[in-house]
Amino acid sequence: ADRLCPFPAKMVASTEFLSGLRAGLGLTAGVAGILLAYEYWRKSRGSKAPFLYPTMDPSFLQGDHHEEAEVAELPEEETKDQGSSWKVAREKLHAGFLRKHPQGFGCDVVLLHDMSIDNVFLLPVPHLSEYFADAGSNNRMGLSRGGDMQQDYNKLMGKQDVIIHDIVRKAGSDPVTTAYLRAGPRKNLHFDPSKVRAAIVTCGGLCPGLNNIIQGVTRTLLGLYGAEAVLGVRGGYAGFSDPKLAPMELTLDEVEGIQLQGGTIIGSGRGSFDAKQILEFLRQHRISHLYVCGGDGTHRAANKLVDEAKKQRVNIAVCGVPKTIDNDIDLLDRSFGFNTAVAEAQDAIRCAMVEAQCNKPNGIGIVKLMGRHSGFIAVHAALCSGEVDLCLVPEVPVVPDGEKGILPYLEKVVDRKGNAVVVVAEGAGEDILGKSATVDAGGNRKLPELGMWLKDEINKHFEKRSKPVTVKYIDPSYMIRSVPANAGDAIYCLLLAQNAVHGTMAGYTSFSVGMANNRLVYIPINSLVKNSPRMMDPMGRTWERVVSVTGQPNTARALDTAGGTRAINTRTAF
Repeated sequence: ADRLCPFPAKMVASTEFLSGLRAGLGLTAGVAGILLAYEYWRKSRGSKAPFLYPTMDPSFLQGDHHEEAEVAELPEEETKDQGSSWKVAREKLHAGFLRKHPQGFGCDVVLLHDMSIDNVFLLPVPHLSEYFADAGSNNRMGLSRGGDMQQDYNKLMGKQDVIIHDIVRKAGSDPVTTAYLRAGPRKNLHFDPSKVRAAIVTCGGLCPGLNNIIQGVTRTLLGLYGAEAVLGVRGGYAGFSDPKLAPMELTLDEVEGIQLQGGTIIGSGRGSFDAKQILEFLRQHRISHLYVCGGDGTHRAANKLVDEAKKQRVNIAVCGVPKTIDNDIDLLDRSFGFNTAVAEAQDAIRCAMVEAQCNKPNGIGIVKLMGRHSGFIAVHAALCSGEVDLCLVPEVPVVPDGEKGILPYLEKVVDRKGNAVVVVAEGAGEDILGKSATVDAGGNRKLPELGMWLKDEINKHFEKRSKPVTVKYIDPSYMIRSVPANAGDAIYCLLLAQNAVHGTMAGYTSFSVGMANNRLVYIPINSLVKNSPRMMDPMGRTWERVVSVTGQPNTARALDTAGGTRAINTRTAF
């Protein structure tokens, strides 16, 4: 003790100090023993997970790559079978990244041992070469211009150019995934472009971007490939058989400027599908490409046409362009027109807010938005606005009264700030108002008027409590459907149209073109419609964001899909 404390007048060594020192040394030895025991246990099990992250190589992630950089070494028994492959993978990763990011990663990376993809399964797109011989033409950009005006494409797609579907991974994820064929021009063409006569038809309700699709398809066929002719079939599927709806020849001059107009210059319509009559029309007009723009019902009909063409041995490519303003077609990031609809809905929400704020005391504005089966427009419009207090969608039960009731909740909102804004998807409320047996020509069931019902219930609720209230109801649905596409949707429509033509020229058929994981892909129509229309996941992050913004009571419950026919979308559209 005297040696440890040479200044006894100022520091007095005590038995307590020595006891503490011995305890500290004992704890250190204990921790070291635990670490050594764990390392021995890990080695005895042949674990592939390095204890000290040997993949973390700081030099690897700088702008300059040092070949001989020091990293923690793998155990000797693992080096032979894993070390070399790990280093090869690291080199490939680095080289690939540097091609587009020449300054390197700028941070450290860690190899995740519990994640891998061992097998990728493609959703195959049918090809006409299975039944008919290819024309044998090579593809170059600007075939219509001839000679010196042609040029090679920067990238031609092959049979194994794919886009992985399951990009979100976590520890323990199954090492398998599906993939879609990547859209784009192909080297070999099934058709001789100069002999192609094509037709395009728009079906169902209106949607921003229809004229953009018509213009894009026409310009790509005539201006890029040099096709013989393009016909616009009027009034949906009815135009194939109704003599009053003569087809319209689409030329480059005819489609000039139509992208600035809402609606569709060839008209649209519901129902009236007859595969044999349509095929007869296509034969009479020598059509070899058919572009069908519509929703899941329209696509199912197009698939029946493909089956009939096979039976009759008709060499025709059928391509679908998914059109649903509700964004409820399965497998796609989003459908065209959806962005425009969300943007246009903001005007209606702002008007409802002004009405609610100015009608004192206690003003409430209700806005009805599209969303027959799914509430995508309503939830994204509510998130975009930031002024919505209550959002009602088909996927989440409507509870009028009680602890989580919407009526007492609205009363509290109005008491707190003097007004409230409500957004209602058109398909919401069937759980309390019932389902109608009436359907339209397209097979769509008539929906209950939840917005009007809610307006009456709000008035009754406030009247019972002797509180004045003014409720304004706004339905902008058809105003939103008929506007031109905004900039984002206009670009999207151009990409859809161009890639639709690239696919049919290459000989693909019974497919639809759309965006998956922010890349344009070809999806078999059967796969696209198998689980459509899809629903928003009420237990997912999109609905969670809505509740966090509106503050409304959350009445969501997990959807039971056992034995069902509809997909649940687990990702947001943005």
